[in-house]
Amino acid sequence: MKRIKINYGRRLFKLIAFILISGIFMSFSNKEPKVGFLLPNLTLKRYLKEKDFFSQKIKELGGVVTVLSANDDDKLQISQAEGLLNQGTDVLVLCSVNTNTAAAIIRAAHAKSVPVIAYDRLISNGDLDYFLSFDNEKVGICMAEYVTKIKPEGKYILLGGDKSDQNAKWVKGGQIKTIDPFVKAGKIKIVYDIYVEDWSGENAKHEIQKYLDLSSDIPDVILSSNDGMAASVIELLTEYNLNKTVLITGQDADIEACRNIVKGNQVMTVYKPLKDLAFKAAELSIRIARKEKISNECVIINNGKVNVSSILLAPKIVDKDNIKSTIVADGFFTEDEINQ
Repeated sequence: MKRIKINYGRRLFKLIAFILISGIFMSFSNKEPKVGFLLPNLTLKRYLKEKDFFSQKIKELGGVVTVLSANDDDKLQISQAEGLLNQGTDVLVLCSVNTNTAAAIIRAAHAKSVPVIAYDRLISNGDLDYFLSFDNEKVGICMAEYVTKIKPEGKYILLGGDKSDQNAKWVKGGQIKTIDPFVKAGKIKIVYDIYVEDWSGENAKHEIQKYLDLSSDIPDVILSSNDGMAASVIELLTEYNLNKTVLITGQDADIEACRNIVKGNQVMTVYKPLKDLAFKAAELSIRIARKEKISNECVIINNGKVNVSSILLAPKIVDKDNIKSTIVADGFFTEDEINQ
């Protein structure tokens, strides 16, 4: 009978090698994606909500998240990004303090082969990987369509956000696109058109006060591009006994805006569901970290240097008729909070 010689040493070596390689592969494939979420500040209530929503979804998806606030200091934000990169972060999600200087963060991230998602603010002149926001031109269209249905004729003021913020330009672009046919038909007259530095309520109030003091005209509509500016303008109009007589728009569905809508001081706001945005950003960052395909979901937006793969979510109009079915139903604010 022929004896079969078995080389147990070689087989044992192969088995050990297989186990080691499998262990390394399993360790790599099961690695928790590390995501950095950089916010301009945590003083605005929206960012506090987004921090919680984003962190919740990252953890649900099996990732690890670090959230940092820059206290509106762009140099601090750059330093924070560098710190996260040195800690081995796989993806950076960045809501930039300064959309111009934030290109330095992209360069630092790419030096370590880390992709960057611009969150709600497009970063200019950098090799940005992804941009996630709402359709901000549509925000402006929503505002203008709403008020032109009520006041298709009259005097309009355009109160835009900070000119250095691309979102402000998109919002105003949507407003102008919508009212332009009315202007050309001689039905609407734009009596004042201004961008407001830092989206500041105080600056907005100053601009409207200047207009009212220097002009005998009372505007029919103030297309305010966000709720913070609208709230300050409403304070001023109340002093002039003009509240509820001028149609005022807004954006963000701030608590004060919701209260003003219920009281009749503000006609509408554009609600951008922050949970949707934060959840989508978390999902996108995990998919990128895991090298999953996402290009089919994107539109292309140029940031001044490159064409950026972008995902734009749809905004929603909120007025007194649907505030319960949108803001309250989403858990954004309770009825008690709004009716305070």
